[in-house]
Amino acid sequence: MKADIKKIYEAHVAFELEQFDKKHLKASIKEEISAVWKWLDTVKLNDVSSVHKVIDFEERNIVGRKLTKHQKEYIVDISNSIHELALKSKHTVADFIDEDSFNDVADKVIAQKEIREKIISDVVKNPFYGEMIADTLYDGIKSFAAQSGPSNETVGGSLFNIGKGLLGAALSGVSDTIDKNIKKFISDNLQKSLVKNEQMLKDKLSDSKLRVMAKTIWEKLEDTKVKDLAKGVKLTDHDRNEILISTEKAISIALQSEPVKELNEHVLNHFFDHSGKKSIAQILEDNGITEKIAIKESEEFIVPFLEKANKDGFLKERIEARLSKFYSTL
Repeated sequence: MKADIKKIYEAHVAFELEQFDKKHLKASIKEEISAVWKWLDTVKLNDVSSVHKVIDFEERNIVGRKLTKHQKEYIVDISNSIHELALKSKHTVADFIDEDSFNDVADKVIAQKEIREKIISDVVKNPFYGEMIADTLYDGIKSFAAQSGPSNETVGGSLFNIGKGLLGAALSGVSDTIDKNIKKFISDNLQKSLVKNEQMLKDKLSDSKLRVMAKTIWEKLEDTKVKDLAKGVKLTDHDRNEILISTEKAISIALQSEPVKELNEHVLNHFFDHSGKKSIAQILEDNGITEKIAIKESEEFIVPFLEKANKDGFLKERIEARLSKFYSTL
């Protein structure tokens, strides 16, 4: 590079560096962000992206992406750290959520009466539910009969002990048949009874009773100490790692499943139909990000990096590398 050209080059480098000193830095950021914002107000979402581009990005960076060994170790480590903090905590549950917020959430849930009643109806009419309760009752009756002993004259005692003694071998099949018939009788009649009493269950889970229940839950929660909850969690590093592996596997399978893919594509199509013709600036503003906020947060985030790059000489190095390409051609 010729001497006179070199002087101009060095002056240019010095000028560029000067724009990054404390005196000019914030003003420069504000100027650039404002210029970018005005430009973004002319750029439509459809101009720079599409549903397929977003899906391709997700395929490259989210679907199929697995945690690194370091990430897994860190998650287990921070999990232990948070648990240790909880064990020493002086806070109660009420310090994390106040009563008004809890009641607001409870009210929203209680208000879903139609969904609640449908769930009750579906549960009651599910044969498995009747069979499950029948098995529980049957086991209780059988335990009672067994405790009664061979000398007990109850029907249960005679039925459940019929396979014992001298006739055991000959009548073991009869005993099994009796067992099955009793189970079936209990299940059939219990199912009918549950269906008839569906309204009773709905009454017991009425809005007013659920509010009382929510109040009782809050009274127990608000004074519950975080450290007492933490004491109930007893997990080794191996346990935490196994939970992490299972969770990662479940998420990975879910992300690659057809239903999730369909839902993802539906949401993206809806978003682009709704906002595709809007400018990027308008979309940001619709979501509460204004030019003023962008400038403020850029200053907070970018300034420390630029100041560090300037101090290390990295900024000067990059400016020189960029400008020297041009001045070397003169």
